Amino acid sequence: MNSSDFITVRPINKGELLAVYQLEQQLFGAHSYPDFFFRQCYDCWPSGLKVAVDRQDSLLGYILIAQSEQADCAWLLSVAVARSAQGNGVGKRLILDAMATVPVSVTSIKLTVAPTNPARYLYLALGFVEVNLEKDYFGAGEDRLLMVLNRSI
Repeated sequence: MNSSDFITVRPINKGELLAVYQLEQQLFGAHSYPDFFFRQCYDCWPSGLKVAVDRQDSLLGYILIAQSEQADCAWLLSVAVARSAQGNGVGKRLILDAMATVPVSVTSIKLTVAPTNPARYLYLALGFVEVNLEKDYFGAGEDRLLMVLNRSI
C-alpha cells in the first residue's frame, strides 16, 4: 500500500493555525509568512487553506491557494510539507486537491518557486511550465521562477 493512502487533505481547523505557522517557520525561516497572516487567510480564503494529516490527525503539510482579482487566475501561494513527510506524496496530494477545487472559471494557476527548490520538479511533473525567472523577487539574491499551469474549460 502506498504511504499517500494514509494522507487526508481537509480544510484547516482554527486550532491548527499555530501548528501551520510553526511548520512554515521550520521550513522557510526568514521568508515565512507571519503568524497573523494565517489567521487572516483563515478568514479570507477558507476553502484555499487546507492541511494534510495522517491517520492520527498529525499535521503533515498545508497548502494555500487563492483566486486573484482576475477571475480566470489563481495563485498557489504556499505548499509546505514537514521534513519527516517529504517524499511520501503529501505535496502532490495537496496540489492535486487544490487544483481540483478551484472554480472552473480559473484557467491558469500560477506560483513562484526558488530555482533550487526540489519542489520545482513536482510542479513540472504536474503540468506547470516555467515562464520567467525574476531576479530578487523576495529581495537581494532571492530569485524565483514564475510557473503557470494552463487549464482548459
